[in-house]
Amino acid sequence: MIVAHASFTSAREKEMVEIAGGEFKSGAALKAINVKTFHIDKYEVTQEKIAKSIKDWEIPTGKEDHPATEVTYFDAEAYCKSVGKRLPTALEWEKAARGDDGRIYPWGNDFDSAKANTVESGAGSTVPVGSFKSGVSPYGVHDMSGNVWEWVNGWDGNDKKYRIVMGGSFFDNAKNGKVFSVLKSIPDDSHTYVGFRCAK
Repeated sequence: MIVAHASFTSAREKEMVEIAGGEFKSGAALKAINVKTFHIDKYEVTQEKIAKSIKDWEIPTGKEDHPATEVTYFDAEAYCKSVGKRLPTALEWEKAARGDDGRIYPWGNDFDSAKANTVESGAGSTVPVGSFKSGVSPYGVHDMSGNVWEWVNGWDGNDKKYRIVMGGSFFDNAKNGKVFSVLKSIPDDSHTYVGFRCAK
């Protein structure tokens, strides 16, 4: 059950980044796409944050500042709504991750294990959000490659059976950490390697 809270005490919980509207290069084919101005969370929603809104949520020991995982699409959607936000669309998420120039990773075109929590980094699990500071996107958004896949507001195909997640995770390699990488997932499934962030 989601419980709305009027305010949070942590400054980090309030941090969002404005992404200016306009054209960007989307997907592997670098198709020109326009999006409207929006705001997106600078960090993935943490265990500590979600525990304030979901009754009986248990934070894994020592992981208060790790991304919240084991959340369904509906959990993520409801949490964002409870704090006056929403899930980003797939195109919004991608623009926030790569900027306007069509780069493959948030920091550029060449993978670097020091910039993302993927298999190559060797962490083997989630890490505190914002740990890979040199891997931020052009807008200063953290963990858009690796750490956890993130639910976005989009469908896979026309049958509307599967939602999609973006960004790769600690469980995946560099290929899945590309900013346009997507996986499909049944919306009421939850995984240790899937989390989310909000937009508005």
